[in-house]
Amino acid sequence: MIDELTSTPNPVRMLTWLQTTTCSQLLGRLAASGEPINHTTLDALPAGHDESYVRALLVRTNVLPPRQESLDRISPWLDRLLAERPIRHAQLLQPYVQWELLRKARRQSARRRSVAGSALKIRAEALLILEFLSWLDSRKLTLATLCQGHLEDWLEAGPARRHDLCMFLTWAHRRGLTGAHDITPVRSSRNSRFLTDDERWAQLRECLNSDAFPLRVRAGRALTLLYGLPASRIRHLTAADIQQNGTESYLRLRTSALFLPPRMADLLTELANTTRDEPLLPPSAATQQWLFPGNIPGQPMSAPGFSLLMRRHGFHVQPARIAALVALAEKLPAPVLAELLDISIDTAHKWAAYTQPNWSAYLAVRDQDSTRDTKE
Repeated sequence: MIDELTSTPNPVRMLTWLQTTTCSQLLGRLAASGEPINHTTLDALPAGHDESYVRALLVRTNVLPPRQESLDRISPWLDRLLAERPIRHAQLLQPYVQWELLRKARRQSARRRSVAGSALKIRAEALLILEFLSWLDSRKLTLATLCQGHLEDWLEAGPARRHDLCMFLTWAHRRGLTGAHDITPVRSSRNSRFLTDDERWAQLRECLNSDAFPLRVRAGRALTLLYGLPASRIRHLTAADIQQNGTESYLRLRTSALFLPPRMADLLTELANTTRDEPLLPPSAATQQWLFPGNIPGQPMSAPGFSLLMRRHGFHVQPARIAALVALAEKLPAPVLAELLDISIDTAHKWAAYTQPNWSAYLAVRDQDSTRDTKE
């Protein structure tokens, strides 16, 4: 760790960090304690920025082995959450989270999919289930005595997110803990106004040619507006993903490479040069020089941080991404769209079906006319 700390590209910033931050004070206490420093030791600390920062620093300097942090933090968080709850709540929630939600998320992680969003959803669902179980207690009900009328009363008395309880109730029904209940998931309505194609191109030109916004905001907006990339993909881009082939530039995704127009290539190259000296510690490899570095050592910008950065500058990601995907799906066949943007073929087909006309009725009529002409 000493070698890493002394190799910082920002020695003044490092000295300031060592002398003034609560993170460095926590690191000093851990070192002075004489106790082994491992993930279990850090899990026992109060959760917060200092604990997260020090853990990431220890992983970055190879003192601790890496782990899937967003998922591995859920179990200790759940233990703390359930410590003051009735044991019957823990007996229901622990197996559901551990064997249903976390297992599914770890399978996604094994396929190299981003799981930060999954971790946030797991926490939100766990809190929702506890809210429901407390409501049952207040009415002297249990899952076994729950009726459809009770469930409808609870759903109607709260926000639409309560319908997310359907997975838990399905799981409980499969295990004979409750009866069969009719609960339909409700997709949230964002009430967002879609961008027109003219608005999309106007915003893209502003990102590429104007200095009115910070560089990383311009780059994030441009990648969303041009390619419809999700924020999770944008946040995890590295300097090594910008590739040259002769005079042309490309952006590498997992299984494909997107052609970068010259102005977009210049924008991303400028961003890579700017972020090279930003981290407190140098990147462990070129592939880990994040284009959107976060506050935690060795980590990209968090999902909430990226969203907040964009919103602060008046940019709403979802309408812009939808506009870009609609425009691409109108021009490209679904298999090409899937390969180009590294999305699933099912997702590409859904966008194609949304934007392109359905010719089945026309083809059916044409076949009927053809048959009639043959008979005549």
